[in-house]
This record gives sequence, C-alpha cells and structure tokens, in this order.
Amino acid sequence: MARQFPVQFVDRLHLVQKAVEAARGKDRRHFDFTREVAPGVRLVISELDGFPVVFTLWSRPADLVEICGDGAVPAARGLLAIDRAQARELLAQGVLVDLSHLKRSDAVPGLSYALFDRLSVAQVHRVLHRVVPALAPHSAAA
Repeated sequence: MARQFPVQFVDRLHLVQKAVEAARGKDRRHFDFTREVAPGVRLVISELDGFPVVFTLWSRPADLVEICGDGAVPAARGLLAIDRAQARELLAQGVLVDLSHLKRSDAVPGLSYALFDRLSVAQVHRVLHRVVPALAPHSAAA
C-alpha cells in the first residue's frame, strides 16, 4: 500500500517539482541558491557542459520527516535531494551523477537525498561535487 502524505506536503512536492522544471530551462551559473520556492525549500542550481543540474534543499523538520519516512531523523537541519529521473536524463547526456552518495527515499518514490546535521553553503557544495564529480571547483563556495 502506498504511503499517505498530508495534503499540504503533496501540494508542496508538486510546487517544488514545477519550480525545478522551470529552473532547468533558465540561465544558470556554476553554483547558485534560489529564494524559497515553497516554505523551507530552495533550489540549488548548477550546470555542466550546458546541462542544468537542479537539486532541492529542504529545511523544515516536518518535510525532512516526510521525505525520510522516519520521525526519528536525528537532529537533521537540512536535506539536499535530486529526482532520479533528472539524474537518468543527465546520465543519458554523458553527465555522471553518482547517486551512491545519496540515500534513496522509500517514502517519496524517485527521490534521492543527503541529510545535513549542519546546513552551510560549503557542506552543500561538497555534496554537490560528490554527486556530480565533473563540476569545476568554485572558490566562492569552498
């Protein structure tokens, strides 16, 4: 039986997915954060060889619990996620996306994520480079 999410969370998932799709069609820089696209959710936008790479960065504790499917998420301050369909598209274009550095969400099919116990630009940047190793170094985020 499929997991039931609160209606508000499902609505936010759809809103965030629309924002990701829109961001993939806009101009990008190497490493950029958007404003919130939904309460507690920002996009982390990058590109490699002209291909957009868009992660979602979640910070509301209730959302972390929903995505992880576990109310006992230990002191997590944030979650960086990518849709596996986007990862497959990037792989088809020759962009390596190493999902082995992420955990697969059992609660939200198609989503892989990394949890952060302390949320900082440098930590997000490090994980982004582990998952997409071909990204060029970016000194402002290091």
